[in-house]
Amino acid sequence: MGAFGYLMIKEAKQFFGNPFMPMVLILLPLLLMLVVPLAANMEVRDVRVTVVDRDRSVLSAELTDRIFESGYFVPASYEDTYDAAMDELGRGNTDIIVEIPEGMERTVGRGGNAEIFIAANAVNSTKGSIGGGYLSSIVTSFSEGISGAGNSLPLKVVPQFKYNPHIEYKLFMVPALMIVVIVLVGGFFPTLSIVTEKEKGTIEQINVSPVRKRDFIFSKVVFYGILGIFAFTISFLIAHFVYGLASNGGLLEIYVSAMIFLVFMAGFGLIISNYSDTLLQSVFMMFFFVLVFMLMSGIFTPVSSMETWSQYVTYCLPTRYFVNILRAVCLKGSSFADLQFDFIMLSVFAAVINAVAVITYRKQS
Repeated sequence: MGAFGYLMIKEAKQFFGNPFMPMVLILLPLLLMLVVPLAANMEVRDVRVTVVDRDRSVLSAELTDRIFESGYFVPASYEDTYDAAMDELGRGNTDIIVEIPEGMERTVGRGGNAEIFIAANAVNSTKGSIGGGYLSSIVTSFSEGISGAGNSLPLKVVPQFKYNPHIEYKLFMVPALMIVVIVLVGGFFPTLSIVTEKEKGTIEQINVSPVRKRDFIFSKVVFYGILGIFAFTISFLIAHFVYGLASNGGLLEIYVSAMIFLVFMAGFGLIISNYSDTLLQSVFMMFFFVLVFMLMSGIFTPVSSMETWSQYVTYCLPTRYFVNILRAVCLKGSSFADLQFDFIMLSVFAAVINAVAVITYRKQS
């Protein structure tokens, strides 16, 4: 058995030798997934709308202007076909599709009824449902304005919510809580490991041993990555059996992304521990960055609803890419090919941060 194997055994003995840590490993995902309220208010603004105007009339132009003058919506694109608009929806470039039927102006002019079709991206159920409701209200108000007294409304709204047809908010929040589990387990556990060794003085034995610092760091990344996968699996099982979250995509995409993200979080936690001398100092430093990861990556608040400057900041946070992957795979059924950019960026962050963790670890012989 090489040095790496002995280091893994050391980590296991150190972790399971403290009866409190295994208890936290199990209780953390259980409490987060079962106790944390799954309802939160999310402000909805700047909802991106793709218009499919098959009528191309004065009336359809007036309806489009009324939608964007409301202040709730911004134009994402104008497409000629519904399939092209669905491609934009699937890539996440738009939130809602409004399809205006061909001959709408002629039908309304003859006293008939025309159907306005609305398809909302309900991966974010709150944004999809509220945005769809706003649109329905605007179309209804516009229809009342062009109908005569006592006449039925000439425009009928037909909404459809994609990827989350029943607008279940838990299908948006449960993946978020699964991500929080990985952030906490993958980040805090490795951080506390090295700092605890510093406080107990056992780190000095490592410093004077011939163990390479690369093996020392990687043993912690691998060991706590395994623990993170265990906690993530508990969360995933609760999401499936308690909340009915059945992934529309493959488990391979989910677990590969989870492992890459855990490698990042473990490496990041080790960097924090490299610059911390006490347990309290490391906890406060890690807590600060965990808050940033969770609040500015789209876990709870849609990125498109943030301020413009903060939207650019999210591209520097690996949690943004993991959030995109997990929700896209679970709710849309996306594959590796659909999420190449997110997987590449997540891998780059993991590789860079662990290289920094090895470099910044000060091993004195």
